[in-house]
Amino acid sequence: MSILVIIPAAGSGSRFGGSIPKQFQPLAGKPIVQFVVERFLLSGIAGRIVVPVAEALLSVVNQAPQDRVQFVAGGETRQESVTRGLEAAGDEFDIVAVHDAVRPFFRASTLHALVDAAGEYGAAVPVLPVGDTIHVARDGSIVATVDRSTLVAAQTPQCFRMAVLRDALARAAQEGFNATDEAGLAAHYGYDVRVVPGDPHNIKITRPEDFALAEAHFEEWSRE
Repeated sequence: MSILVIIPAAGSGSRFGGSIPKQFQPLAGKPIVQFVVERFLLSGIAGRIVVPVAEALLSVVNQAPQDRVQFVAGGETRQESVTRGLEAAGDEFDIVAVHDAVRPFFRASTLHALVDAAGEYGAAVPVLPVGDTIHVARDGSIVATVDRSTLVAAQTPQCFRMAVLRDALARAAQEGFNATDEAGLAAHYGYDVRVVPGDPHNIKITRPEDFALAEAHFEEWSRE
């Protein structure tokens, strides 16, 4: 199967703070998003990688070091950026993997498992069980407690047959529906989204404390 990877990197990273978006913050001497791209290249499974970025940054990143990597102008939302990534790539791919630009420690073995599951069922997402008790709070008080045995925390990469992701994105655009990730979007439109065991080291660098954790464990977590 031919694999397309889309890494949406057009966000402003407001929760992280700082003068540049978090996906361009240096980790081990290189921008986080560059580390992510190189990790996919080393996985041996990615046929092409498309990175939607803020349009203002295109002139900075337009010269990709490899012809397998393409930078395109992203949209105002994650869904718009993923859609633009698909449009730039064309229809020649069987499976699309969408990955957060700030998750630098995914493992190739997880990616392979996701691609296999997506090829068989249509879509797949890596998940971790929720360990904390989850309460519903309203007006400063707990009003309900959720059964955590049915809850999972989603990670990326999330993998889809090309037709599944295209259809879900097109229907969402037509209806004005927004989801926080592509797995939720596909499930919303009735597709079978299979869960694959995630990796606790596959952290998303969202806040400065996440970055400090990533730096502290870089040597350990960056090993395949």
